[in-house]
Amino acid sequence: MRIEAITGRKIVVELSAEDMQQLDITYEALDYASVETRRVIWTILDRVRESTGCDIDPSGQLLIDAMPRPTGGCILFFTIKGGCIEPFGLNAPERVLRKQEQLLATFEFENINALLDCAAAYARAYTCETERLFCKNELYAKGGRFRLLLSPTQEISHLRQFFDEFAQFCGENAFAADRTREHWQRQEHCFERMGGHQITPCPRTNLCFAPGNVYATVDN
Repeated sequence: MRIEAITGRKIVVELSAEDMQQLDITYEALDYASVETRRVIWTILDRVRESTGCDIDPSGQLLIDAMPRPTGGCILFFTIKGGCIEPFGLNAPERVLRKQEQLLATFEFENINALLDCAAAYARAYTCETERLFCKNELYAKGGRFRLLLSPTQEISHLRQFFDEFAQFCGENAFAADRTREHWQRQEHCFERMGGHQITPCPRTNLCFAPGNVYATVDN
């Protein structure tokens, strides 16, 4: 079990497949309406207090986001709202547990050239829908660098065999993804569509993704 306090009101807990087995729970069975899920949450929060000293006693709603890991287990995000009371007393507010689609693999590109070369190579290598390495992607930018967040459809090792040639691997868990969402700017461009077009003008290093930027795309 890996625990990290991202902010004073946001805790991330990563559970491996072995952790889930020890807790006697599965991702599919997570539901705050069930006694078993509440038991698991209480156990995890006890571990959080022991390892970080964070005593989660919210007077408002405790929001729990759950995301599956492609290699088994899951990631739990605890978001705390309000002040402090006994967290599981009779007057405690309702807890909400939301299941999210996994989005765990993070790759960082040093410039636009590396990103576009990767997108073009992916478009050439994975033309069949059943061969795709991921089912969803998010693109972010900061200071001329780019980060791509992926929801893998296969093992992370298969994903890295392709992307490591073009980008730096930042992690297979939700920590890097969550920090990217907080500190990088989201781009509306789709990674897969970027590989299917020739982008002008040249050189590509003059191209930047920014509001109001004008550029042309021409189908191959």
